Amino acid sequence: MRFHNCTAQTSRRKPPRVSLSRTANRLRDLVGVLLFCLGMLLGSFDASALTDNAQLVSVSLQSNTLVMPRTTFLQTWTIQNTGTSTWSPGISGYTLNLVGTDTLAAVPFSSNINSSWRVASATIGSGKSIAPGGQATFTMSFIAPEAAGTNTDTFQMYSASGVAFGPLVTMQAVIKLAGSTNQFDRAKAVMYANKYANYVCSDGYFFTNSSDQPYLGPGAPVPTAELGDDCAHFVSCCIGCQPNEWGGGLKVYSRDPPGYGEPGAANIVNKIIIGAGFGAEVSSLSQMSPGDVVAWNWEGNTNISSIDHVTLYLGNGLLASHSESGLDVPANTWFQDGEPNWKWHLIHIYDAPTLTTTLSGASLVLSWGTNWTGYNLYSSTSLVAKATWTKITTPKASGTLYKVTNAIPKQGMLFYHLMLP
Repeated sequence: MRFHNCTAQTSRRKPPRVSLSRTANRLRDLVGVLLFCLGMLLGSFDASALTDNAQLVSVSLQSNTLVMPRTTFLQTWTIQNTGTSTWSPGISGYTLNLVGTDTLAAVPFSSNINSSWRVASATIGSGKSIAPGGQATFTMSFIAPEAAGTNTDTFQMYSASGVAFGPLVTMQAVIKLAGSTNQFDRAKAVMYANKYANYVCSDGYFFTNSSDQPYLGPGAPVPTAELGDDCAHFVSCCIGCQPNEWGGGLKVYSRDPPGYGEPGAANIVNKIIIGAGFGAEVSSLSQMSPGDVVAWNWEGNTNISSIDHVTLYLGNGLLASHSESGLDVPANTWFQDGEPNWKWHLIHIYDAPTLTTTLSGASLVLSWGTNWTGYNLYSSTSLVAKATWTKITTPKASGTLYKVTNAIPKQGMLFYHLMLP
């Protein structure tokens, strides 16, 4: 074989003649091959595109679980990743979300750091990514309401981009009949917050200041252009008994109708709750229960009469609020991040009237707040399960208290108990 040095040898022969049409054809062939390869590549990509799917594996509590009113319980779902995408952890990743109306006071264990996302959402329990074929657990706490009957909450998987997929899964509980207790219904307070944290309350009004309350309609989106002063109105509805839809059932009087409840943050704490004998301030978040109230001051003032904002405590260290609407936001960091001089007041609402006693000579004076209506005083000489409780004379109101005066027994023991007739 002979090699030619093209740079050193000069040829006198004319270069071969190349047809322009042949060159064009070759270019077309080359482009066609490239397009075919690109098409195959794209086709292969579409065929293997990531998909989201899920399958329920097991639950910790089966459907129709019997529970007593006011019972707090947990449900854990184990769900398998049957798609081709990997589930990312955290509130911004793949979550199990409440869909539809909450009837069991669903509260997650992970806080919501997304101010625009306001739905109860359980995150991957392990806090780790779940590859295709793997399994994840999702846990939510619930509170049985006062009313007997079957209650069901429904959930579905959501991707990190907010798209629902997979089957609907439920928590279904049968609330036992336990009779009327006239107690503060913490479940309904939380359920109300879950429903209206992002929406105008059931009376249809939204307070833009302490007196201006335009009617926007129940369930209308919360205004964002003018946040206003709707915090106390929202808490009033959550803990009170707004005629269109009850919350916890406390007597919250409407100071500035037609909007329901108390529009002033300081007043709802000092007059509606503490002043009326419905609750008291406690020192630790661990002493709080779902449906309680957290009040805030932004200037570092610890005086409980100087309150700028009120929020509803949901349990698990989470809050709900208006007008800066938030649901399941962390109690320990959400407001503190933007308000470095914050001070809070933790207000625990009593579940039932507190019976107090004082001595008056040889008699015992028993009393409880007049806000707790319908109760009567019963006595018994024993605390055994089948003890006989005898109704004492109907109490008489004296100012803000119901009072009953009873002689102190000379022998034996006498126990007292407040009950509804």
